[in-house]
Amino acid sequence: MEKEILGYITCRTCMTPKAIMQGSGKRKEYVYGRCECGPDNRCGKPAQLEMKGFKSLADIELEIETIKNGKPTLNEPKPEPQPEPKPVVNQPQPDSEPKPMGTAACVGIGAVTGFVLGGVFKVLKAVA
Repeated sequence: MEKEILGYITCRTCMTPKAIMQGSGKRKEYVYGRCECGPDNRCGKPAQLEMKGFKSLADIELEIETIKNGKPTLNEPKPEPQPEPKPVVNQPQPDSEPKPMGTAACVGIGAVTGFVLGGVFKVLKAVA
């Protein structure tokens, strides 16, 4: 059972027309595409908007030819030249994380705490 093709979009990976078909069952609100690359069943909003903008096969083949020939199409915006970012001078940045304590420091802190608490308990036991 072949599904009805709603239209086509350009596959930017393999540069062939991608057939757009309506999903069925629990995915009936989504459309999906199939081309030489394989199936495209992404269901995110950006992907669905792209696939729902399908056109006729003749329009897509013309679009693919213009892309392959390097001629810009009329409905695609021309990329504006971006100013080159100024090189950033490498400046030493302060460490955002403090250095972890070593094992010897942890053992030392534990020994001092134990010695102090042991002395406090010894004094309290002698007083009571």
